[in-house]
Order: sequence, then C-alpha cells, then structure tokens
Amino acid sequence: MHIYFLSAATVFLFYTIWSQPKSRLPHFDETLRELSLGDINFLHTTDTHGWYLGHINQRQYSADWGDFLSFTTRLRDICQARDLDLLLIDTGDRHDGNGLSDLTTPNGLYSSDVFMQQDYDIVTVGNHELYVPAVSELEYNTVVPHYGDRFISTNVEYLNDEGEYVVFGNGRYRYFTTEVKKYNIFALSFMFDFKGGNEKVRVTPIYTIVKEDWFLDLLETHTRKPVDLVLVAGHIPVSHSWQELYILHGVLRRFFPDIPIQYFGGHSHIRDFTLLDDRAFALQSGRYCETVGFMSLSNIKGDNVTIDRKYIDFNLQSFLHHTKRATIEQFNTDEGLLVSEKLTNYSNLLKLSESFGEVPRSYYITGADYYSNDSNSLLRFFETEILRELEPKICHEDMDPISPPASNSRIVLINTGSIRYDLYKGDFSRNSQFIVSPFKNKWRVLQNVPARIAIRLQSILNKGPYILENEIDIDLKELLSPYQREINSRISTLKLRYGQTTTDDLGNDGDDTIHRPLPHFAVPNVIQSFEYTDQQQPVDVVFYDFIERYVLWALQKACDGDNLLYYSLVEKLTFYNDCEQEYNVGELLKKYSLKHWR
Repeated sequence: MHIYFLSAATVFLFYTIWSQPKSRLPHFDETLRELSLGDINFLHTTDTHGWYLGHINQRQYSADWGDFLSFTTRLRDICQARDLDLLLIDTGDRHDGNGLSDLTTPNGLYSSDVFMQQDYDIVTVGNHELYVPAVSELEYNTVVPHYGDRFISTNVEYLNDEGEYVVFGNGRYRYFTTEVKKYNIFALSFMFDFKGGNEKVRVTPIYTIVKEDWFLDLLETHTRKPVDLVLVAGHIPVSHSWQELYILHGVLRRFFPDIPIQYFGGHSHIRDFTLLDDRAFALQSGRYCETVGFMSLSNIKGDNVTIDRKYIDFNLQSFLHHTKRATIEQFNTDEGLLVSEKLTNYSNLLKLSESFGEVPRSYYITGADYYSNDSNSLLRFFETEILRELEPKICHEDMDPISPPASNSRIVLINTGSIRYDLYKGDFSRNSQFIVSPFKNKWRVLQNVPARIAIRLQSILNKGPYILENEIDIDLKELLSPYQREINSRISTLKLRYGQTTTDDLGNDGDDTIHRPLPHFAVPNVIQSFEYTDQQQPVDVVFYDFIERYVLWALQKACDGDNLLYYSLVEKLTFYNDCEQEYNVGELLKKYSLKHWR
C-alpha cells in the first residue's frame, strides 16, 4: 500500500498573493437570476477533471477552487442564519483533463490535495478514478480516508493489498441527520455500467445490484428507520434516455413509495435537470469547473414538495452576487485565500503557465460546424494541421522501428473523444495542452492498405452510434466524449436547437446568468488527416491504439467478406509510434504551436 504525502518544500513555498492573469472579476452586463433557498439546499459539482485553477481564457468560468471554498462558506453562513440546511455533493471524475492533475506522478497528487480542501457531505467515485491502477490507489488510500463516512460507493469495489474486494469508499451508504433541520437522510451512490476499469477495481451494474439480497435487505432495513429524504449521488447521466437510472428508481420506489428522492448525476458533462416523478428530482451540473449546481427542497415531509434548481457560472461575479457580498474583500475567506495560494504554488512547480505560443483565434468542437468545413472547427483544424505533425518513431527497445515507403499515402485517424475541450484565443500554455487533449496513447499502423479500402474506414466508423453484428458488439458512441454523445443525441432528437441555452424539465430559467446563446453542432465519431500521394499507391492507416478494436472492425467491413485480404492486412499491424509522452495529440498541438504561434 502506498500513502502519498506532500513534502514540506511543496506545501510551504514562499508566500504569494494569488492573482490570476487578466480580470478575475468579469463585470458582465448579463442579468443574474436569484437562488431560491429552501429548507434543505445543495451545491453540486461533478466532472471537474482537475480544473481547480479556473479557466484563464474564459472569464465566465474564471474563479478558482479557493473562490469556490469562500463561496460555499458564505452561502452556508446565509443558510444557517435563516435556519436552513446546506449540503455539498461531488459525483466524481476528478482526474484527466488539466495539467494540475495530469502532470504529477501519480496523476492527481496535487489536484486531489486541492479538492480535499472542500468540506463535502457526500463524495463518490467516477470512471476516471478507475482507469489507471495508480490513480485508483491514490484515490482509495488518500481521498477515501480523508472524507471518512462521507465517501460512499454502492456498486464500486477496490482490490486491496490482501487480495480482497472491498467497498471503494468507507461504506455502501450513509445514513445521517442534517445539522439544522434534523432531516434524516439515507444516501446511496452508483456508477453507471462501466467496463473499462483497471484490474484493481470492480463495478457491478445497477441492474445486477438491485436484485442482490444484501441490497434489498439494506433498503428494507431503512424502511424501518426514520427517512425524510433518499439521496443518490451517482456518476451517471440523469437524462430520460439513460435507462439505468430508471431501473434504480423503480426499485427505490418499491421500498420508499412516498419519500422524496433527490438524485445527483454526472459523466455526460452537461447541465440537466429531470423529474422522475412528482417526488423525485435529478440534477446534473456540467463539467470542468464551469458550473456549480444548486438545488433546493422545501416541505419535504408534506404533500407538495417545493423545488428549485440553478446552474451557477463558476466566476466571482456569480459567487459575490449569490452571497450578497459587494466587494472581493468582503467575500474572501482566509481558507479560500490559502487554497488559491496553494494553487499558485502548484502551478509554479508544474510550470503550467509556460507559454508555447499565442493562439490567433478560437477553435470549437461543437460550437463550429465540422460538416460545413467551418474555419473555426477545432476538428477540421486537427485534420488539416495538427495530425500532420505525427512522425514514425519507436522509443521502446523491444520494438522494431518501421520505415514506411515515401510513395505511400497516409491516413491518421483519431476518435473525437480524445479532444476534450475547445482551444481559445490567447496564450497556449503547458496547461492548455492538457486541457485540449490529456491522453497519452500510442500509435498503431496498418501498412500497405489498398486505397479503395483505406478511404472507406472513416465513413464506416462515422455511420452510426451502435452496431451489433455477427456477435461482435461495437458501440461507436465510445469514440465520442460523454459530452459529445449527449449533444449529438439531443441534436438528432431535435431537443437542442440553434441558439438554445439550458432547457430542462423545469423550463429554461435554470442558468443563473442569462447567456448569449451559442450554437451546438453534431460531431463525427472519428476524424482523419489524409496525406495523399497517388491513388495507385497503398495507404498506411495510422490510428490511436485506444481505437484499435473499432478500426479493425471497420477494416473487416471495408474488405467486403474477403477474409484473406483482411487477415493479410491485420498480420502487418504494428506500432507506428510508441512514444506516448512525446507524440500524443496534446504534444502534436504543442509542436505545431512552437512552429507557428511563437
């Protein structure tokens, strides 16, 4: 077992006054909607992915974790003065997506320390805590004991050093009483049906858990206790289309037919609120420290529960407004300032502000139309410029280098889910590199593929979201990020129109800031750079190793039943570039920046 400690030199660096570059008080003209406080109130975060420094190039999300700490303290003071409860909830995915989390070994060493400064009432795990053994170990040995009985996981387990699967948390549930109103709360926590975890974790699907005797006994036991509210903190989308949530809800309602149930979700990176029935509510609070979700409930013991929800923009203007503070001096707390100082010191240690160039314009993933060749499309920019920076190279001694014939054409394929965030005009720093694409993948190559076969692969992979054929289970949605999947789904079902801001089951007044509407466009599953020589020459098809299973499936389709051709091509599958530290997508973007944006 490893326990991670931060050295004194790390923690006690020289004192600095924290001041983010440029303005940290946005001074927007937009009208702010008010929070409607209730008998019991919640602040919810999810899918922060290490963004605790705030968004340097986006003023509307420019608050840092220290500001958030001050905000929760000030709002808690307001609630207590009015004899109201305030609970804080986090539903996971705290790793992968920011230099603060991704540049340490293990991933999350510094960012977890920052996260733990917040005094949450319920914390649970996300899938990004489960991919890499070292990250799971850090989370289990550091974050779980820090939060004690507040860290719960109902369906996620961890393989400890004794070779025994134990709960990934301090319990499968929490039963507690609120400080002010003395409400009795029965809290559970669920991960969606995640199959990509490392060898030290195990996720039992919800549809299995709800049939197991121990779980049914747990519910039965709590029907004999005073329960005023059932709370479910899940790393699972709350959208009506996500059936796992409804399976769970159906079982909970059998045991608690009249008790209000409050769900908190995550994973798909959107702002959302759904009504599961007239006494069951579900809130999801965005991603990347762009949103603090707010939920209030009143009259939970009565016949008619009064509810409200807001999506609070992660900036100081919103934080000051909702805590009734006129100046930053009135707003700041000593604890919050210390966290902001800690962030500055960590940023300096990791050289996150080191600049690799100046981005001349903003590029967008879903905010620009890829299919119309919009010049502001980040995906098109990657196709035409960034992927061309890739070179064949072998770093590991046990692998043989390859020398592709110069006469061959080359296709470079990546899944769009590997590009996680927009690229904004302004400084392109070490942190920006991880923000756009944090993943460290190797590159594989199918050599000498006939051009007529190679040029079909992208269209096959972009054909649809899910294919089950010849007992091969291929879910092409996995090539997208969770956010892109949700946006594509809503566009295809006409739920999301051009210019629309957040619309949920309570209407369109959920955003605390009345935003200028932004467009959202569908994105493909994969994009490709095609460096063409001659249609008579074969093509080397290069791709991220993460999508190998999908590319080989598409290759088989493109071969139109010619198994001899298919297997002859697969036989030549090898590494094109195994230097994941030097040639991942984020590094390719850095190489381009150093050449063209200095």
